[in-house]
Amino acid sequence: MFQFRKSTLQDMDQIVRIAEEGRALLKSRGISQWQTGSYPDRPLFEQDVQEGIGYVVCEEGRVAAICALQITPEEDYRHLTEGRWLTGEGTFYAAVHRAAVAPECQGRHVTTFLLDSAAKTAKEMGAASLRADTHPDNIPMQKSLERAGFKKCGQFVISEGDEAGGIRLAYERLL
Repeated sequence: MFQFRKSTLQDMDQIVRIAEEGRALLKSRGISQWQTGSYPDRPLFEQDVQEGIGYVVCEEGRVAAICALQITPEEDYRHLTEGRWLTGEGTFYAAVHRAAVAPECQGRHVTTFLLDSAAKTAKEMGAASLRADTHPDNIPMQKSLERAGFKKCGQFVISEGDEAGGIRLAYERLL
């Protein structure tokens, strides 16, 4: 049975391992997401814990999946280069970032559980929707988002960080 909860510093080794394995999987599939610089790294995951936005899916005491659930507006989400969001400007939304599943848990609908749990948590916080984005070549994540009730809304260009200039597909799920 899966459990969705806030991450802790005690989870850090498992979180970093899952992120590193996710980076390696993306690379093996020829996807440039998470391949430039160190993003996401331990200091960022520790910051997520400190800010209370880091979450994990656990199964029998082990971390099976990770994500950040951000409730502050995402600057890049303000400027879709194609399409438009389901909700309008000024709508309170949450966003899922840095989602990854442990290799030994893949194929067991952990991502769907993570996204459904993030949506439930966001709704409890008063958000009208849950947003997410992914690389255009990350077909498995696109399919996971669609299975979890997200609609593709368009795309945007990353403005800062290691992957600045990269295109991301924008998704949204009404809550």
